[in-house]
Amino acid sequence: MRTDVLLIFGAGGHGRVVADAARAAGATGLLASDRNPALCQGELLPGVPLHRPDAPAPAQATALHVAIGQNTSRERESQALGPQRLHTVCHPAASVSPFAQLGAGSFVAAQAVVAPGARLGLGVIVNHGAVVDHDCAVGAFAHIAPGAVLGGGVHIGTRVLVGAGAVVLPGLTVVADAVIGLGAIVCQNIDTQGTYVGVPARKIS
Repeated sequence: MRTDVLLIFGAGGHGRVVADAARAAGATGLLASDRNPALCQGELLPGVPLHRPDAPAPAQATALHVAIGQNTSRERESQALGPQRLHTVCHPAASVSPFAQLGAGSFVAAQAVVAPGARLGLGVIVNHGAVVDHDCAVGAFAHIAPGAVLGGGVHIGTRVLVGAGAVVLPGLTVVADAVIGLGAIVCQNIDTQGTYVGVPARKIS
């Protein structure tokens, strides 16, 4: 009988977090790999073997999750490896509304909340303890870092990083490729790419 294997691409810390969540969610066939052959030795976690990228992948490794925290790298690898294979991983200790939409290849970590009406694009990360409130729209390959909060109706552009503990107030929009720094509070729309820090958040680069 065929047993499908989830290939976790990324042998760093985020890869371990994804593997742990997948196993907690009941996945039994897990395999990990990375572009760097030096990282592909031993196991990512106990029972999750590492597979060298220059060796043929098992035929049953039909599902893929790109577990790379850096947004542009995650997007690049997802496109190169085949977006049609992308598999979403949600930790069972996350709270995800059945009325939310999760894009392929998204990851929702333990204690995170994705509320009704929220929409996550392709390859989004909602990290530990983060909140994506009702009716938010989060663009492809964005990363909502641990403890960050998006108020209701927030719109986040593609590849945005909302840093740990940051808050975007309800109804606001953040342009693609912006970076919201650690603990910042966004009190008005962000229409220009750059890095924003402080309370209220202001552009520094």
